[in-house]
Amino acid sequence: MNKRKLILAGIGIFLAGVLAGGAGMGLFAKLRLAPLTRMDKVGPSGFFMERMDSALKLSPGQREAIRPIIEDVLAKVREVREPCMPAEQKALSEGAVRIREHLDPEQQEKFTRFIEKAMERRKRLLGH
Repeated sequence: MNKRKLILAGIGIFLAGVLAGGAGMGLFAKLRLAPLTRMDKVGPSGFFMERMDSALKLSPGQREAIRPIIEDVLAKVREVREPCMPAEQKALSEGAVRIREHLDPEQQEKFTRFIEKAMERRKRLLGH
């Protein structure tokens, strides 16, 4: 009888750990990964406006006045970054080549898709 209780207690502890781990991963995804997905949907200025509105509880008039300012600032940031983009792209490409040398063929294939997705997100974010 004691052995049975011990086994049931062990199973209970294991299941509690599984539930806690699942809840932790769900919370992590909600707090850390969801914002990136949201930015893909609404764009950088929309994403920034949503975050600002959530933090500051902006009125409709404030949102209307602030949105063009954010869009203007983001456009200026893109403009300032423009001259650096070729050098940045070169550095990223060289780094990818160096990383690829340490990967097996299957990992290289996955890495290629990983880089393509990262470049797509970068292009959407920076407009390049």
